[in-house]
Amino acid sequence: MHHFGHFDGAALANHPVYEGHSDGYRQAPLIDHTAGSVHTGLSIAELTPGGTIAPHIHSYEESFYILSGEAILRVGDHGYRIGPGDLGALKVGTVHAWRATDSASVRWLQMAAPQPKPPGKERDTFFLKSASAPTDAPRLDLTSVNGNLLGHFDVGQIPPGDEGRIEAGGLKGVFLKWLIDEKFGARHHRLLFIEYLPGVSIGLHDHTYEEAYFILSGEVEATLDGKRYRAKAGDVLWTGVGCVHAFANTGREPVRWLETFSPQPPQENVFRFMADWEQRARELEGS
Repeated sequence: MHHFGHFDGAALANHPVYEGHSDGYRQAPLIDHTAGSVHTGLSIAELTPGGTIAPHIHSYEESFYILSGEAILRVGDHGYRIGPGDLGALKVGTVHAWRATDSASVRWLQMAAPQPKPPGKERDTFFLKSASAPTDAPRLDLTSVNGNLLGHFDVGQIPPGDEGRIEAGGLKGVFLKWLIDEKFGARHHRLLFIEYLPGVSIGLHDHTYEEAYFILSGEVEATLDGKRYRAKAGDVLWTGVGCVHAFANTGREPVRWLETFSPQPPQENVFRFMADWEQRARELEGS
């Protein structure tokens, strides 16, 4: 019902689905069916300098968050030069292609939902025969995205002090930024950025959807199905439907991570806090 792992650059490898349709593309799975998941396809993707992925479509939804480097991205009929902090959602059936710039490798966190089928199973990625990756494009301008689902967020946008921090559901001193969700235009998953200040914690709870957490910086103590883990930058955690989990920043620095939901949460009863339901039962017993 849960998974704990770590991203190792040595795990980046050629992906059989892209053989013959890419150059310099490597991928390392973080969360997929081998971790016990049935909804989440989370990975780290990389293109070496000048590397390409030919135009293609998926029968699943995909999103990306650029961690390092720059790329020329084609979405539909438009091209964009993107870099660290840039992000986007590619809806089912959206044509897209990638080209890394010549200066350095580009690396991104990649989320797919519904979960892609393992190599060798039925196809869910299809390449265009007479098209190529773009060679250049203007820098991403969020005032003109041509209707595509693109955005940008980096830690420099975190408000100072307590400004913009939430206090709800047992949380205080938390900054949360929805990056990709229903309002953004996604239909199968969410992507969000979270920062916990030192001393912040959230009590035991579970959900009706899967969550994955990729730690960017700092450290956090995680309790998953009664087991404790200390997660730091590069670590990845996953909680399945019904996995009871909690988080606490017991260190001296903020902890930051990117988090995914899949499928998208219901309109009601998104969190089930154990303590809240115990309290409710006592109240009903005394009424």
